Amino acid sequence: MKPHLQMGSSNLAYTFGNILLAGAVASGILAKDPRWMNWHFSRLGEGGTFSAIIFNVTLLVSAIVMFALGLALMDSISRIPDTANIDINRAKTVISRSFSAVAVCLIVVALFPFDRFPVVHNIFGYSMLFIFLALCITMPKILPIFSRQFYTYSRLVILCAIVCYILFLGMRVITLLAVESVIFTSLYVWLILFINAIRKSYN
Repeated sequence: MKPHLQMGSSNLAYTFGNILLAGAVASGILAKDPRWMNWHFSRLGEGGTFSAIIFNVTLLVSAIVMFALGLALMDSISRIPDTANIDINRAKTVISRSFSAVAVCLIVVALFPFDRFPVVHNIFGYSMLFIFLALCITMPKILPIFSRQFYTYSRLVILCAIVCYILFLGMRVITLLAVESVIFTSLYVWLILFINAIRKSYN
């Protein structure tokens, strides 16, 4: 039963990534204004066009998957062997609240497109980034079951985000779309490594 539960969290993570990728690609191909590639992914959700509907529905579906992933990870964390150095309940609470918050952010971003609600859209859009960066910082301390390589990668993710925004905001040498692509990819890899580390801790 343990492998089945862990397979569930792995499958949910891959499903989440595939849904977002497929939705963004489909929306990008169908978008009438190709200039979105010079801005950011949120442009795909603007205007009420068919491509925008695809993009925003993709976010809504991915929010459901994200919420389910949080539940699956809580279940996996509860199976980690008891040790004096790990507060399992605290780790489960952090994961539950964090993934639920990300799911809510995805819903708000989908329902409040950037062209009509830029402030709300940006607040919840950037909140997702900050939540995952906070997990990169806190989870290795709250749940000390990871390898040295995972700790190193967590720090690299944070450094990557800082460098990307320096290049975008400070030097204007890359687009926000490039920043979003790089950071999403690095955080998604972090999530997969996180899930695999939990699995190894009780297998």
